[in-house]
Amino acid sequence: MTAIDKDCFATLEFEMYWESNYARHRERYLARKVNIWRDFFPPGMEESLQGLAIGESIEKEYAPGEALPQYRDNSILNMSLERFRPQKQDQTAFNPYLGRFYPKGFLTKLTGIYPNNFYPFRVIDLNKKSFRADLNHPMAAYPFKMRVYVHNVAVKDSDVGGKCSVWLEELADMGPGMQVRYKDNPTHFQLDEPLSRPNQEDDKQFYAQPRMVGHIDSQASENLEKEYAKYLSSGSKVLDLMSSLQSHMPMDLDMQVTGLGLNEEELRANSRLSDYVVKDINYHPELPFATASFDTVVCSLSLEYLVCPQTIVAEIRRVLKPGGQVLISLSNRWFSPKTIDIWPFLYEYERMGLVLELLVRDSGFTDMETVSYRNWWRPKEDKWFGYLWVSDPIYILAANTKET
Repeated sequence: MTAIDKDCFATLEFEMYWESNYARHRERYLARKVNIWRDFFPPGMEESLQGLAIGESIEKEYAPGEALPQYRDNSILNMSLERFRPQKQDQTAFNPYLGRFYPKGFLTKLTGIYPNNFYPFRVIDLNKKSFRADLNHPMAAYPFKMRVYVHNVAVKDSDVGGKCSVWLEELADMGPGMQVRYKDNPTHFQLDEPLSRPNQEDDKQFYAQPRMVGHIDSQASENLEKEYAKYLSSGSKVLDLMSSLQSHMPMDLDMQVTGLGLNEEELRANSRLSDYVVKDINYHPELPFATASFDTVVCSLSLEYLVCPQTIVAEIRRVLKPGGQVLISLSNRWFSPKTIDIWPFLYEYERMGLVLELLVRDSGFTDMETVSYRNWWRPKEDKWFGYLWVSDPIYILAANTKET
């Protein structure tokens, strides 16, 4: 079977395109075991999918409120700070900050909102006694395009039912829209340097022993390499910042890649590196390279460990050539004791927002873009397969330095 009809299961890739005032955004989501007959799709999409064959795609455009909940003024509430009550033992970690997102379950005395409600609301104004909570969907004010690719089609057993998935909710209800500022006002991510971490011991001691393992599964690494390939090119000088065993860059590109990391054994084992430097940039937050040395700086799966991220972002800009680019990627796995304190308390998309905030604050970057990959299959050979079915998510941020 090669074409979609009501008697099939399909694997579809949804790709949402939208723009904020200072960046472009692409959200890629793999919808697995799609039941065309039972599941729910954005307006007009189900009809367009009928008869579509493997390898084909469609594209739809949606105005604000057409496919996602409409923006409503009455969903912005003035509340006393007494009604902000995190259901956590360590409530001090959840003080409200301007521009940040929190679970709706943190709000008390709201009809239909219970403590286990993790859908986000945003703090859009704040003073000593009260705050304003925006309960609108984070994407409520944005138009977007949706492209759908058909990866696979299979005949379904007539006795097999389905869970009636609402695919746009699966894609958009806990993420897209949360990575941007509210009306261009800075988001308060508590970025006063140096940032603190649960484990304050010297990083050289913590990373003294090599960790010869990948920090994401092989499918996530493949997705990351595929995305990096869109930005990188042969002949480039690349700095792999906070490097280790893997660089997640295409091997078929002829690039000069310099790694900077903490463990020499890991760096030596990284076959993608042309050369490397061992340095603790949390202890000395300066990059040991001349100004305008690199075409691209790549920082993979490590930014959450920086105690002086604003200083390092300025250093990244300094070592990049005019018009050079920075690529920063994130996932949801890390060495917990060494992440900055705020990191575990952010929604995953908010972590992209923190990186965008760093880039926007610097003012030396332009042409910004974010990309997300979610819900791919976890590889069968992965040691966690059977316990976790979903591949590690990937979040990528790209920006260029301004031309002089």
